[in-house]
Amino acid sequence: MKSFVKVTAPATIANFGPGFDTFGLALDQPRDTIELSLDVYETQIETVPDYSIPTKKNAAFAAANSIAWKNRVNAPFHMKIVKGIRPGSGIGSSAASSVGAALAMAVAMDFSAKDDEIIQASSLGEKMASGTAHIDNVAASLIGGFTIVASRSPVEVLSIPPEQLPDFEVVVALPDMVLETRRSRAIIPKAVPIETAVGNISLSSSMVHAMMRRDSAAVGKYLRDELVLPYRRPLIPGYDKVQKAATEAGALGVSISGAGPAVFAISDGGSKDIAKSMESAFKSAGLKSQAYITKPGKGAEVLEVS
Repeated sequence: MKSFVKVTAPATIANFGPGFDTFGLALDQPRDTIELSLDVYETQIETVPDYSIPTKKNAAFAAANSIAWKNRVNAPFHMKIVKGIRPGSGIGSSAASSVGAALAMAVAMDFSAKDDEIIQASSLGEKMASGTAHIDNVAASLIGGFTIVASRSPVEVLSIPPEQLPDFEVVVALPDMVLETRRSRAIIPKAVPIETAVGNISLSSSMVHAMMRRDSAAVGKYLRDELVLPYRRPLIPGYDKVQKAATEAGALGVSISGAGPAVFAISDGGSKDIAKSMESAFKSAGLKSQAYITKPGKGAEVLEVS
């Protein structure tokens, strides 16, 4: 066993338009950094900044503990999570912490875990955070690039690495509000008309084709959703204004990141103008926001082991 492991895991955009609970995109920035120490007397988890999370009722603990129990080990550990990803922002904060925690624990225990085992453990963290063990965020955060959940049980994830994706930038606007995933999932109807389902199947299939062709304009064209966006849009004040402003500023496509409230746009140029337009639109709706520019990125990485 190792006494110290340091890993990093990226923010993600779940759903990525029409792919509800299926598509995920890893972002180059921001990222969480997780430091795990096993040579301690009691289990403790701290976050920087301090979000005062309970030690045993949080996503990172659930994910790390799952790996520990899988190896029949019940040893105390100390975990420090440097949160580059703001909790409740809609860009996979709990997923990054869960993936980082599970991966760090596996490395510390010399456990050669497969991707599906890390994803399965991380999904328990997502269940702790949102009530549902969805894996679209954790799969993208672990593997990187563009991911497709082919099956949840057993876990099967398909992926396109970042270097094989279209050359687009991602503009993420984070409004100054928190939107809990539980609330965003609760408003989704249990059944939809067959026409709606068919529409999203068409958009999702076209999105995968656009990604494989490395066609940024086509990715933007198919970055639409008829399944959950109509219900989640009203939860984000000013969403329609933000979407319109970004489009008029040159965005190829606009949508909600995960459960929200983050709104993202993709661009093949003019990203700074798009970012400013999204911030201005949120301001006109009475919300402060911060927009930043990033791109598709790599998955979780081990930085240090001792």
